[in-house]
Amino acid sequence: MVKFSFKNLKLELKRQLNPSSLKKQFLEIIDGIDKRDILLMLILPVFVTLIYLLPSTIRELLQLDIKNPIWWQYLTQSFVHNSWSHLSSNLFGYFLYSLLLITFVNKLKLKKEFYKLFLFLVISLPIVSSFIQVKSYPIILNWLPNLQHSAGTSGIVSALAGFTIIFWAVYFNKINREIVFDVRTSLLFVVYIALLFVFYYSKGISGILILVLVLFFVFLLTLISNIKKIIIEISKESKKGIIWTFFLITTPIFFFMTPKIIFPSFELMFKNGTFTDFFMHYIGIVYGIIVCGSYFIFINKRWRDYNG
Repeated sequence: MVKFSFKNLKLELKRQLNPSSLKKQFLEIIDGIDKRDILLMLILPVFVTLIYLLPSTIRELLQLDIKNPIWWQYLTQSFVHNSWSHLSSNLFGYFLYSLLLITFVNKLKLKKEFYKLFLFLVISLPIVSSFIQVKSYPIILNWLPNLQHSAGTSGIVSALAGFTIIFWAVYFNKINREIVFDVRTSLLFVVYIALLFVFYYSKGISGILILVLVLFFVFLLTLISNIKKIIIEISKESKKGIIWTFFLITTPIFFFMTPKIIFPSFELMFKNGTFTDFFMHYIGIVYGIIVCGSYFIFINKRWRDYNG
């Protein structure tokens, strides 16, 4: 076993940060990603951009009227945006998580599975979220009498964040079967989101906050051995390439930091008189975790054996 030293670390970093080494690492990561993958991932952003270019009168008909919805709005509301800043912020999040996802699914050789999940997400989430908004918003948000319409792709983007952390967990389970990936894994991530939701929006310490916190630590303790094993695997991967190691380290950071970005405080929910639909962000990320996690745990149990 090679003894750790800063001198060895410096030499290893120098070797891996060499331009020719970085080029080789990059080519290894994108090997298998083709034009078809790029075109498929561009369909949604091109589609929502074209919709944004439609006249405002048409876009208003495509938004979800929460109090008096028309049937097609259950399908269209997730693809409509009210302003360029609204669209661009969602596109930024979409491309960020698409980059992480396509990298992981390519490494795992699970592109077909990913595209099935992505198609299911794009079709089902607008319908699910619309029903939740129509049935619950007039009750839980009755203190916002002017809240009438809902639109935007933020729910789908949030769901992709949920997809990303599941594929990250799937990757480690595939390279080391001792790293647990089961219902507890998905529930740990869901409870983490629930914990943040209660923490951000509850007033002080509450029974619900304590309950969710306890649940989080219970799931965390049952999976605590994973952390050490994941660190060991990342250490092994770091010897192969610094770029892929960067992806492995930053992916969970992005997931755990995402709520800080897309779940606004009460003060930030209202900006220039506009209400930020923070509930849609929570619905999306939890939906993404449940859909993607359930697929690999219950539906497609043979994914570990796929080699391409």
